[in-house]
Amino acid sequence: MKVLCGPMLRRVDSQTACIFLVLHGLFDKQALSATTSLMMAPLNDDVHIDSIQIGNNLNAVMITLNAPQSGWPERDLIHYDLRYNNTSLFQNQFFNGPLPVYAGHALPCFRYVANNQKILNASCRKPHGAKQDALAAYDRSVEHSNKLDTLPDVAFFTGDQIYADDVDPQIAKYLFEQSQLLFNDEALANPVDNNTAHWQSHLSELGWQNRHLLLNKKEGFYTTAGHQHLIGFAEYMLMYMLAWGGLCHDLPPPDKQRPKKHDALPYKEAKQLSELWKSYNNANTFVKQSWRVRRLLAHVPSYMMFDDHEVTDDWNLTQQITQQLSHPSSLGQQVVTNALAAFTICQAWGNNPAQQKPLIEEVLPDLINALPSYNAQSYQQTFERLNNLNFTTLAPTSPPALLVDTRTQRTFRSDKPLYPLLVDDGALTHIRDLLASLDESTERLLVLSPAPMFGFTELEQIQLGSVDMLKHTAATAVDGECWISDEQQLEKFCDAITSVSNLKQCYVLSGDVHYGFCRKKTLAHPANAHNVNFWQLTSSSISNRPKGAMELALGALHKSTVLGLSVNPFKKKHTQYLKPERWQGKFLSGHLNLGILTLDAPDSHRYSMHVLRPKGEWKKWEYDLSKPDLLE
Repeated sequence: MKVLCGPMLRRVDSQTACIFLVLHGLFDKQALSATTSLMMAPLNDDVHIDSIQIGNNLNAVMITLNAPQSGWPERDLIHYDLRYNNTSLFQNQFFNGPLPVYAGHALPCFRYVANNQKILNASCRKPHGAKQDALAAYDRSVEHSNKLDTLPDVAFFTGDQIYADDVDPQIAKYLFEQSQLLFNDEALANPVDNNTAHWQSHLSELGWQNRHLLLNKKEGFYTTAGHQHLIGFAEYMLMYMLAWGGLCHDLPPPDKQRPKKHDALPYKEAKQLSELWKSYNNANTFVKQSWRVRRLLAHVPSYMMFDDHEVTDDWNLTQQITQQLSHPSSLGQQVVTNALAAFTICQAWGNNPAQQKPLIEEVLPDLINALPSYNAQSYQQTFERLNNLNFTTLAPTSPPALLVDTRTQRTFRSDKPLYPLLVDDGALTHIRDLLASLDESTERLLVLSPAPMFGFTELEQIQLGSVDMLKHTAATAVDGECWISDEQQLEKFCDAITSVSNLKQCYVLSGDVHYGFCRKKTLAHPANAHNVNFWQLTSSSISNRPKGAMELALGALHKSTVLGLSVNPFKKKHTQYLKPERWQGKFLSGHLNLGILTLDAPDSHRYSMHVLRPKGEWKKWEYDLSKPDLLE
């Protein structure tokens, strides 16, 4: 028995704590058990276990720990042990790499907190996207402090937890090899327009390279980095397992030797080799540190929502792409279905296990069993079930957290096929219904929106202006899918949020954009005589820095905004942003970063953007939200 992913602490409330893991080996659900303890004294051994077989002797498992009748003791460290045949799994023989425990503790632990005071938000974690991993660096800082009370009370991940469309070659090769060992082979749908030159009937025959030749624009794929694009359900599952630690901790190097200064190579070949090794070095550093992320996630309750890269770049970006990726019996539909199946197991299940129970018990087993032989009807039925499902849910945190699905609930106005409504009217009704279940005294609300509700307007208006001029080509080049692409729908979304009658503070946690910043937007409550403050708290990225033209454009727009100038030909109005304390002329950071929202009193709230500098040191951008300093 091996624990190839997890344990990941997911949904936690006063009565339960959910733990996700993937086990490899002969599996009998009845042989799996768990116990909790407080200060080494037994607390409870009552558990509920759900599982789904995903591969050959490979099972994804959700263990629900039940609290004593009085509930979890608040803020005490509660240790948990997972046992198989009454043997603890927290032993070296059951794990690849270090055990997910901190010094001085034989087991992982968690704290139940009735009122969350320290809330982490983060997004965009690409293995080869940077030289560092901000989550691994954060774990290192906890380790150095040797104080588990420095851990956040809860973590929210706001999209791009994996990158399916932009995969390092050595990672792609490793995942492909593991898919052949741990999973059954998968049959492929036929390509459109008889594009069979690069098609094979099964993944094992297709291999892991040159997939961009098959997953092209005719199929609905617009990524510019799709040479190793994930396709199979197995590959999507394995990418999550790799990213969250446990699958491996060292990647084999490329077959081609690292170029040396004295090598007389043509410029193009030398550049390609250099980029190959740079990507590998970043990816291998990421993998070598993944055990730290595994340890962090074993101790902190986490909730998450997808953006596009969990499926493919520009997923449902335009009406045309949406139609292409939905076409029956197509590779596009197959890839989206595989991606959503893996998302359901690895992300949505832990957000709300009860909500996903029908998918885990009925829908996904049928899909997985049918993978070796392509079944168009099976894929069509599963696609319709997953792609039409609203994954929006409420997390049982305090303040309550609304996790918003902005991908499967999109629609387009008939005259604006390039500008998505990130949530349609039906989704807004669902959001209102969820919020109606909150206590009437609720004054604070967390909203997890993968794309910022109130973004860096100077850049967003350029993106939308480019789409106006260059149409679909620009839409896929600049990602013109911000909330302000349809201000009427944004207003309706704000109205749905302010349906909470006593709401005063709404904290919008976002990512997506590969830079961090804060904004404040104040709206009058539609029913009561008070204002509602929307705090846009954007943290991006964990491991994917902006590069090239994007980095230059971002820097120019940021500098002009600070100076009160505009290089934006599409500028409509002046916007305000929050300046960090100890102002040094910057309100936006393109460095790796994590966000920490601190709510330590009813009338006190602070935000800190933990910026990871290139040499590994942290720099904190602090914001006192009670006395915000606005960029005028």
